[in-house]
Amino acid sequence: MKSVFLLCLFATCSSFGLGAETSEERDLSAEFGSAAGSFVLYDAAHEHWLRFHPDECRVHTSPCSTFKVPNSLISLETGVATGADFALPWDGTHHAIEAWNHDQTLRSAFAVSCVWFYEILAARVGMERMQKFVTAIHYGNMDTSSGLPHFWIQGSLKISPDEQVDFLRRLHGRKLPFAAKNVDTLLDIMTLTRTGGMVFRGKTGTGNNDRDVTVLGWFIGSVTTPGGDYFFATRLTGGEDPSGRHARKITEGILMKLKILSETR
Repeated sequence: MKSVFLLCLFATCSSFGLGAETSEERDLSAEFGSAAGSFVLYDAAHEHWLRFHPDECRVHTSPCSTFKVPNSLISLETGVATGADFALPWDGTHHAIEAWNHDQTLRSAFAVSCVWFYEILAARVGMERMQKFVTAIHYGNMDTSSGLPHFWIQGSLKISPDEQVDFLRRLHGRKLPFAAKNVDTLLDIMTLTRTGGMVFRGKTGTGNNDRDVTVLGWFIGSVTTPGGDYFFATRLTGGEDPSGRHARKITEGILMKLKILSETR
């Protein structure tokens, strides 16, 4: 009787995908070149994890501008932003990144990673509501204590590559406390390319030290294909150019090598 119960329990767990996940470590040093960092990929259809430097995939660092993903959702959910075309005027302050020196919409600000736009959104959300949402979605270490203007840029908020992927899985699976229309808006503004049945989404993030030297680069996102969804996070912590831009380039090379992205996307 006991053996029958255990067999039924195993069958039930398997039907819900529990305990079925597999993982592997893959040498991607050729794709990283002189850059130091880590990479994690989750293949949802096969419940399979692939990692480069798995120990580093569990280490927390600042999310930098990848926090614009939850920041956008929280702003939409609270009504601070009303949709992808929600706009804020540029105040005339000159920024080193020329694309920031214009009026912005949520869509354009996300695309060019405009910090001033998201600082205003976060201020309008307010720290009390922001902390409640960050806790509710179990985002990284859930610590916003360093406060505004940007606790997510080399501040108290930290997250690991593994946790970035877990967040993305829950986002796409509609397992976060946000209205469907707001998730739809976010997935829309995250979209980088569409080719046939494939949708490539992502967000970069770059962090500098006290001497304004780039020391941290992120690229996180997903690839939706007819065969299933893939979620990834790349983090650079050293090398000549540990930036979000370089992290995206490395990621695209890996995804093409794995035949998840095509070169003609």
